[in-house]
Amino acid sequence: MSNHIEVKKQQLNPPNVLIKTWCTLARDEDEQVRTHAMKMLLDTFGDLESIVKFVKSNNIKV
Repeated sequence: MSNHIEVKKQQLNPPNVLIKTWCTLARDEDEQVRTHAMKMLLDTFGDLESIVKFVKSNNIKV
């Protein structure tokens, strides 16, 4: 399964603005909005550590 996640990460190169939007929405007051934003981030990056790494390397404020 780990290899699948690595392949998925290599194939995806999401636009920074999309990741910024999801990070902003992950802090929204509405629980459904937060949950969906986190799902999108996790589906894109595979795990929280990868999200943090991407955000830091692209200077995205969370």
